[in-house]
Amino acid sequence: MRALLVFPLLLAACETTWKEGATITSASRQRLCAKHRIPLVALHAYEAQDPPGYVILGPHEASRPYYGVAEQYCPNHIPEHVSLVRAGIMRVPTTVFYCPLCEKEMFACLRVPNQKAALEFAQYVLPIWGGGGVAMKPPYQISLRGDVWTVSCFLVDGRKATIKFSKEKGSVISTEYGERNSSNQTLQPTAGRSDV
Repeated sequence: MRALLVFPLLLAACETTWKEGATITSASRQRLCAKHRIPLVALHAYEAQDPPGYVILGPHEASRPYYGVAEQYCPNHIPEHVSLVRAGIMRVPTTVFYCPLCEKEMFACLRVPNQKAALEFAQYVLPIWGGGGVAMKPPYQISLRGDVWTVSCFLVDGRKATIKFSKEKGSVISTEYGERNSSNQTLQPTAGRSDV
């Protein structure tokens, strides 16, 4: 629960409601970002064509648990449902308008820069991604190898849980949940890991 409260606090300095919508129009009739008051940039991209009766979901949003929260604070970022290159099902030309400052802030909001943020990310995700709503408990093992954070711990019901996620993108790579451990034994530290 604490992690659910921490992330919004990180973004508390940002305005979260846009009375004008995501864009406003300047006196010279130019479209501006409602948050930053700078002109939007046109970008040629590609999107998937929805087959009749189907809806195609964004390819990356599901793996980024903070995506929906972060985009509320970055109203004019480049959406995940478009591609900058024509490939696979992304073949229909489109134009998107974005704010470079919103795009930069979006990446900053999704990034998991340090051990403290990695633990908060794990505390938010593990209980809801297969943990059945069961909270984590210490000790925690946190390690960073390249771009991948790994956090291991026990859930309060005795199961061991491990999550791997990207430091730069804030996307979940994998989660693992063990069987219940009635003895609630502590995790043994391994080389390259540190307990928090």
